[in-house]
Amino acid sequence: MLDAQKESGLALAESEKSIPGGKVRAADPVARKKARRRLRPGAAAWSFLIVVALPVLLSAVYNVLATERFSAHASFVVRSASSGQSGGDMLDTITGSVSSGSTKSDSYIVRRFIESADLVRLVDERFGLEKLFGPDRADLVQRLQPWSLFEDKIDYWNRRAFSTYDNTSGILTLEVQAYSATDARDVADFVMSEISSLVNGLSHQARETSYAYALQDLQEAENELRKAQQRLKHFRVANNIANPDSSAERDDLLIYELNKEIAEEKVALDVLQQNVAKPGPNAEVLRKRIDALTRRRDALREEIGSQDGGTAITAEVMSDFDELRLSVEIAKTRYVSMLDAMESARRDAEHQQRYLAIFSRPYAADQAEYPRRIINVVLTLIASILLWAIGRFIIQMIRDHRQ
Repeated sequence: MLDAQKESGLALAESEKSIPGGKVRAADPVARKKARRRLRPGAAAWSFLIVVALPVLLSAVYNVLATERFSAHASFVVRSASSGQSGGDMLDTITGSVSSGSTKSDSYIVRRFIESADLVRLVDERFGLEKLFGPDRADLVQRLQPWSLFEDKIDYWNRRAFSTYDNTSGILTLEVQAYSATDARDVADFVMSEISSLVNGLSHQARETSYAYALQDLQEAENELRKAQQRLKHFRVANNIANPDSSAERDDLLIYELNKEIAEEKVALDVLQQNVAKPGPNAEVLRKRIDALTRRRDALREEIGSQDGGTAITAEVMSDFDELRLSVEIAKTRYVSMLDAMESARRDAEHQQRYLAIFSRPYAADQAEYPRRIINVVLTLIASILLWAIGRFIIQMIRDHRQ
């Protein structure tokens, strides 16, 4: 210390020199600044104490007095029913060698649900966040303040509940922290039950969505089939026929029989005329019979081909009937196709079923996991030293730049 003062005194003396006339020359500004810097003993030590020693000391004191936090863990995967057919799937899931049985999108939904306001509201209604994390349970730094808003509760919950996801195995891990082991276990069990309800709801919604479209198509096809059958029924009632095909066959058979009788009567008339010189009344009877049969045949033909209809089945009636029957067949074919689609949708819906495979359930820990006192103090020390070194480096650069 004395040597430093002597050196600074010599520097001031050398910088001040007499000039003619008894006047003293002013000291060099650069030399004067250097002397002033040298006259500040312990500046680095004071900065070290403030930036490094004091924070480390406060961190050590707080970590000794901080309230202990217990944690409860659970591990599970979201699986589909279609992947649960083989006997080795559960073992593959536990070992993490297969991820085909899990759905990544559903797993991310579960993670977002753990952080969501809905879960915070459910936990608050079930346990009361102020009772779990309020002033009576935690220290001043870690406690949830009684005047906290709901958004503050969400932020606080996200500091006490975590989830991790393994992309390789599809395993989700839940961690819930509380200030007692039983509270941590109870809250973790409640969260797992809500996650199970969420997955079941997603599975039910997926099944209902795929099944609902197939059911709607089936109902539309059934309605079309019923309408087509009703139109065909009204047509039969209006035309007083049960089966136009059988009626048409009957009319054709009747015409055929009439033609046959006409031919037979004509043959008999020809034979009579050839064998008898004067046929007499028998020939006249045959002629009248032939004329009557011919008129009946022609009348039946006219009824079949006429547009006014009659007792016989007309061509127009048969055309309308064929058109209605075709519409019924088309509706029936569509209905059968929708039945097949319905069954396929039902099978697909069964394959889309999701469930939780839990292989590590929460339990009440015997030892608090947090705070990690030594690690926290060491991290504070490292961060403080880095901050102090960076600050000293920046200050030194500024001084060198000024020089």
